[in-house]
Amino acid sequence: MSQPPLRFVHAGDLHLERPLTGVSEIPDHLREAFLEAPYLAAEQIFETALTEGADALLLSGDVVHLDRAGPRAIVFLLEQFRRLADHNIAVYWAGGQVDPVDAWPVTATLPPNVHRFPSGRVGNFEHQRNDKTIARVQGISRSPGQAVDDSGFHRDAKGLFTIGVAHGTAAAPGSEGDRVHYMALGGQHRRQTVDQSPGIAHYAGTPQGRLPEETGAFGCTVVSVDESGHVKTNFVAVDVVRFITETIELTAGADVKTLMPQFDVRVNNLKSKHPDRDLLVTWQITGDGELLNELRPGGLSDEIVSQLRHQYGQKSPAVWSVAIECDEPLCVPEEWYDEETIRGDVLRQLRELEESDDIPLDLEEFFPASLKGSPMAELAKVSKADRAGLLVAASKLSMDLMSLDEETE
Repeated sequence: MSQPPLRFVHAGDLHLERPLTGVSEIPDHLREAFLEAPYLAAEQIFETALTEGADALLLSGDVVHLDRAGPRAIVFLLEQFRRLADHNIAVYWAGGQVDPVDAWPVTATLPPNVHRFPSGRVGNFEHQRNDKTIARVQGISRSPGQAVDDSGFHRDAKGLFTIGVAHGTAAAPGSEGDRVHYMALGGQHRRQTVDQSPGIAHYAGTPQGRLPEETGAFGCTVVSVDESGHVKTNFVAVDVVRFITETIELTAGADVKTLMPQFDVRVNNLKSKHPDRDLLVTWQITGDGELLNELRPGGLSDEIVSQLRHQYGQKSPAVWSVAIECDEPLCVPEEWYDEETIRGDVLRQLRELEESDDIPLDLEEFFPASLKGSPMAELAKVSKADRAGLLVAASKLSMDLMSLDEETE
């Protein structure tokens, strides 16, 4: 049978209660952006539904933790839902970990275009256009701490296009979309299609990255269904602040004078590639050469970051440098390791620690006696994941301090 064309917007993990984090120093002129970004990105989702002439908006959970977001989030969502209602756009909302169906206050009446799915079982709605059912929408809201039961999803017996909405899935990998034509999933912040046949299963991702690790564009997915039932997905970026990780590779003879112009080129490229958005950039420096020895926290890295912030971070939109990271190992002549000097002793000890993971890094012994055994001592514990980075930083700091001693002699 012929399928009436459909268009809907799929979004999830809005997390209105979560501002941007993970940046040690937030400039005054970007503080509002850090707080407002989740709301501004969410507003663009609703705007996308309007501009695309969507039949419906699918919300696949973790829209908002109301206990943390407060009344503002309720007012915001009601306003946006009513905007869609004025254009006959339905909302199908499956609750997630932070927004179970019973978390919405009964005093804040949702407009009739908003349909919430029950928890514990799959609910069904018939989506209509001009009083004719053109699709079936199924969904389930999560109960806190419980997995999603996929067994209640099933394709419409009469062949209607069937949509599923859920925050996560218990289906085996590769079978997430088998029970419906399109499975709108939430619970992952990265956009990803995990199943394509016989049905599509898709995570729309979060609309706004909030951590330096959440790099690149974030948004929502516009889903179009043609008369033959063929599904096409289109990503729409709605984020207003974007985290970026940019890598610069140094050559053996590089120095600060040759490094700085590279930042200028990269910043201009980033502004062209990500227009009209504030960018929060973490610079990763790799390659070869002695300049790598100087790039460490508290040293040259901090000086360059300060210069970059002054040069590029004060404009609008801003390109704000979060940090410079350089995990390349110490680059020194091999003969230094054979010296019978303090420098040689330090280098040999560091090499031994690098090559022998079983040697513990017990930093608690350097704490004052009053702090040993206290909760503060937890800071002295070095995980395996942090060990390599700590040793690289320590080697660079030690060589830097020794070079200072040599200069003052």
